[in-house]
Order: sequence, then structure tokens, then C-alpha cells
Amino acid sequence: MASLKFGSRHTKAPAKATSASSLESGKTFLLNCSGTIPQFFSTYVPRYESINYGPLVVKLSWSDRYAPAIRAISPKRSANRQDAYLDADELGRVYMKLAEKREASIRFGVEKKGHGYTGKRGDFCLVGGVVRRKELTVFYRSLELIGGFGYDLTLFDYLADYFETRWEHVHILATKAFVFALKGNSNEKLYPRLREIFHV
Repeated sequence: MASLKFGSRHTKAPAKATSASSLESGKTFLLNCSGTIPQFFSTYVPRYESINYGPLVVKLSWSDRYAPAIRAISPKRSANRQDAYLDADELGRVYMKLAEKREASIRFGVEKKGHGYTGKRGDFCLVGGVVRRKELTVFYRSLELIGGFGYDLTLFDYLADYFETRWEHVHILATKAFVFALKGNSNEKLYPRLREIFHV
């Protein structure tokens, strides 16, 4: 499928461009697009409203400016993300592999703690990736597009520092993507903060 800029989408059949304002919660879309982090966020989370998407394929131009600001909102939540997904032995293995070949796969997932979005601790969402020079590709079972996406940016930023590189692009492939926007959930407070950080 040809890459699309943010603001248009392919439905499964037939292919059809759809504006963000016409999205219906629960409708399945195959997304294949590229752009900046703020463009992605403003297109697929245009308001605080729960939306279920289908498979997601996206190429993001990386910027170092957003992750530190998100980490500052909740250093604990950012640290918990690292503890849940990053294994010290695996990071060391990847570091050595990159020194040899400048390319390596990486496995994510150590231990899930806490209660999750729905009161139950689910399975790992981020499951693996590939580091290839200044390109990071990550694979998701499922990607939540407010808190999940926001705090994963801090995870990707940490990886860049650990591997002594600076990402040019982050490629995201997810079997499904969704916005979790219940009233009273932590995402309700986080959403406007992310809009401020992304200037959208």
C-alpha cells in the first residue's frame, strides 16, 4: 500500500479517504501514513473520545523535544514503563550486536505491574523491534494512543541514549490501535498536557 500523509486513511475495501471529523468509534481502518509526532497525535486523537482503529502502520519523524516534557509529567510512570519493558541483559545483547553489525532485533517485556486501564493487568502491548542505524521499528500487539503512545516516546528516547544514537524515524506497526478516553481515567488529565507539549 502506498504511504499516505496524515489526515487521510484507507478503509479495507474499497479504499477511501476519510476526514478525522467523520471517524466513528469501532470502525476498522488500515492506517499507513508518515509525518511528525504532533501531526500523528492531532490526526488520530483529535478530541478526548474513545476510538477503535484497526492495524496501524506509521513512520514518524523523530524529535528529541517531546519525550523530556512527557517524562516530567510523571517521572514514576516513565520509569515504570522502562521497568516493565526493558531487560538489562537484552539491552546489553543489542548494544553488542549493534557494535558488530549496526542492526539488531530487540525483545520487549519483563513484568507487568499495576491495574491497567480497565482494572485488570493485561498482556504486553509492545512486543519487539528492530534497531537499524538511526531507524527504530517497533511492533505492537495493541497501542493505546494517549498514555500508551505518550509514555512510549519516553521509552524510545531512553533507547536512543542507551544505544548512543539519535533516531531519525520511528516506525510503528500495531495489530490494532485505539484511544481509551473514559471520564475520570488518567488519560483525561494527560490528554490536554500532551496537546500543549505537541502544540496542537
